Amino acid sequence: MTMTRRPRVAAIGLDDAQAALIESLCGELRQAPQLDDYLRDYSWTETDVLVSDSMRAVGVDSGVNLMVVGPTRIYWSDWYTVSHDDQYHHNVRTDTSNKERETVVSPNCPDLYRQLASEVSGRVGRAGEPPGAIETSRKLKKALIETTTGHPVAVRILLPTRSRRTGGVLSRPIAILLPRGSDLAAWFKAFLFDLHGSDRTRVPHAPPRLIQPSDWYTPQERVLVDRLSEKESEIERLSGERDQLQRELVDVGEQADQGPRRILWADGDELAAAVSDLLNDLGFEVRDMDEEVEQGKPRREDLRLALRSKPGWEAIVEVKGYTRGIKTNDARQIRERRERYFAEEGRLPDLTVWLANPNRTSDPSSSRLRKNGYQSSAERMSA
Repeated sequence: MTMTRRPRVAAIGLDDAQAALIESLCGELRQAPQLDDYLRDYSWTETDVLVSDSMRAVGVDSGVNLMVVGPTRIYWSDWYTVSHDDQYHHNVRTDTSNKERETVVSPNCPDLYRQLASEVSGRVGRAGEPPGAIETSRKLKKALIETTTGHPVAVRILLPTRSRRTGGVLSRPIAILLPRGSDLAAWFKAFLFDLHGSDRTRVPHAPPRLIQPSDWYTPQERVLVDRLSEKESEIERLSGERDQLQRELVDVGEQADQGPRRILWADGDELAAAVSDLLNDLGFEVRDMDEEVEQGKPRREDLRLALRSKPGWEAIVEVKGYTRGIKTNDARQIRERRERYFAEEGRLPDLTVWLANPNRTSDPSSSRLRKNGYQSSAERMSA
């Protein structure tokens, strides 16, 4: 079974440069221009994290971790009740009507995000335009950055509990919504640390703390890296050998189609030649009797066989290729070949072979032919 590499990250609307910034932090990065494009190829159940550069979407799975940088309008798959009869999809959106330009790091901002939030707050303050305020129907949320009167412009939202892990610790996904201009790679790395503690089934390993961890490897790590390098070289070598064998198999297969395997579909003189080659390979001495017939004389059998190990032993072979079953009238022709042999040799042949392939226009690998006990001519003779 192939080992699943996690987190499996849906990168929606990211350009190649943005995707390159986070690729090393992903188990598997899957780029798509729009969410609909992604969902044509992948399932929510096999998606751990969704990252997007702004998003407008309906039906986003509430069990998937979510990080969006930029204006957002999302409707999740789960519902909330306003009154007895009124239910609505949980949602989050960016309110662009906000006019407050000054922002601060919220006192509720987790320490994990505090330094990043401070940098974004300063950048937003210098942007020259007010940031969008984030509104959501979900109750379990914390502002990371907020305006003068407390409108959140960056927020962390707890999504519904997805499962229970060992020890009764809840495993639940998270969504964070950030203003445009946030450092994508830095926030994504911090987000993965957050998820490693909150949704460990989806993010089983914390991201590396160092941008270039190889510069700081311990001796034990270096030993493992060297062993990995050896294995990768071996895999590359074996992969090259496999590719070469596959190319050789194609070439040999083409030769077989033009050689012994043509007995499965050939007709007429080509079929007789294929049978002759096969019988030669099986150890018979083969004579092509058509080549020995004088002009105007009756035809003999197609092939005559002899064995070095049995002097005087001979067999006659008539080769037929059919498309709609064996023609029983050909039995008369076989009898005439035996009678001519008797007239010329003074005895009957030691063996008479009527070698026929009534299915030469069908694939012998088909289940119908196998079920009916189909054997190729080659199989009959080798048996």
